[in-house]
Amino acid sequence: MDTRIASTPSNPGPIDLDWTIGQLLEWLSDDIRQHEATLQHPLARIEAQMTGAHWARTPSTVALIRSIAAAVRDAPALASIRIRELSPPQTPRVSERIPQLA
Repeated sequence: MDTRIASTPSNPGPIDLDWTIGQLLEWLSDDIRQHEATLQHPLARIEAQMTGAHWARTPSTVALIRSIAAAVRDAPALASIRIRELSPPQTPRVSERIPQLA
């Protein structure tokens, strides 16, 4: 698997956007990558798009990899989704409340 270095901040760093989540996990299975600081923010974006989780602080790459793997374990269909197909988590809409005059 070849990697591409992202040139724009919206791209996930050295992670290829055409990889599936399964391919990403396979690539991350190399021990050296599990502690690569440059992967922390791209993985945080991917993990948030997959799970909608909000962490109090940016978690370690190991914690993010575990969270992504757990999401795939819980929903195996996620393994075949391409990274570029992930969409940002939707925030719940608050319905407009129109005050009623008595």
